[in-house]
Amino acid sequence: MTALAAASRPAPVLDVDPYDDAVLAEPHAMHDAVRRAGPVVQLSRYGVHAMGRHRDIGPVLQDWETFSSTGGSGLGDIRKPGAWRPASPIVEVDPPQHTRVRSALQRILSPALIRAWRADFEAAADQLVAELVEKETFCGVYDLAETYVSTTFPPALGLRNGPEVRDNLFLLGALNFDGQGPKNARFEETQRKADAIWDWYLASMQREAMVPGGFGASIFAAADRGEIEPEVAPLLVRSFLRGGLDTTSSMISAALWYLAMDPAQWALLKADPTRIRTALDEAMRLETPIQNVCRQTMREVVIDGVMVPADTKILIMLGAANRDPEAWERPDAFDLTRQTMGQLALGAGVHMCIGQMIARLEGEAVLKAMIARVKTLELTGEPTRALNNNLRALKTLPLRVTAA
Repeated sequence: MTALAAASRPAPVLDVDPYDDAVLAEPHAMHDAVRRAGPVVQLSRYGVHAMGRHRDIGPVLQDWETFSSTGGSGLGDIRKPGAWRPASPIVEVDPPQHTRVRSALQRILSPALIRAWRADFEAAADQLVAELVEKETFCGVYDLAETYVSTTFPPALGLRNGPEVRDNLFLLGALNFDGQGPKNARFEETQRKADAIWDWYLASMQREAMVPGGFGASIFAAADRGEIEPEVAPLLVRSFLRGGLDTTSSMISAALWYLAMDPAQWALLKADPTRIRTALDEAMRLETPIQNVCRQTMREVVIDGVMVPADTKILIMLGAANRDPEAWERPDAFDLTRQTMGQLALGAGVHMCIGQMIARLEGEAVLKAMIARVKTLELTGEPTRALNNNLRALKTLPLRVTAA
């Protein structure tokens, strides 16, 4: 027994299933059980550890040398034979390789580029919201959030658009996040559907599919300059293809849901549009589109008195941390007066979401258009969930608005 092990205790064992339909629909009781059990627990049915406390998760996300991303962001160890996909060159690598790739992407995703996109994104949001206000009732997911991101993000990426792009990209997103859980029936069904568009998907990652001058073409240009390896360029395009729509749509629809449920919060936002960023942060905190990320321990480590062996996969429950009552006052409340610094929906440390500027820009554009054109916002029925192994999102959000 090592000195670390002797001075600590093993993680308690929990028999809970984060991927059960009922838990995916309402995970908060499971999150509470994980937090109460200890800083780290063992999930017996999956052979992994898990964490749910905000105070412990933050330091883990910051320490990439001890808690590595190279084993994959999901339950499966992508370093082992039989992995269903190659590693993401930005999400599932660590420094120094990660530093090189991220630096190249940050040069492409410059503040100047984001500013250049802003006018187009805001014009698209204003036009769409104006059309929906005319209808008065609509689905905040399909008609607004999904329609908006699927008509703004692909052109920004530089993908040649077409009638099939929307459905294909959301299907690829569902596969990406289903694949971060177990290979259960949900994943297998999504993979079966994705098989039908696989040729289109593979072609869409290539240089020839990119519109000249777009963000995707800039990734290949960075490879030409030697800033990243040539084989990495299509994999980076893949990462944006598979993760750039669903999470943003989830954030936008969650913000609309909470604002529609609370007229006082909607009135506060209309009176003070500078709270748009807080509205998006609160939506991400409460709904946390990417519920979990995984890390692999590179050595034996003690977390708050609990010993975790080396080479252990840890399921880090961001959704649990974002509603941890020890970290947040009234953790289940949507509050535009809250200080949201510390919410972990976007991760932390070197692996913090690199696409957050795009997502925030799109969310801000939609809420800005809503504030300008909508007087009242309300639900006309109960929203429904789109169940996925790792993406928390609404399937429907029935809304009614009146014009400002």
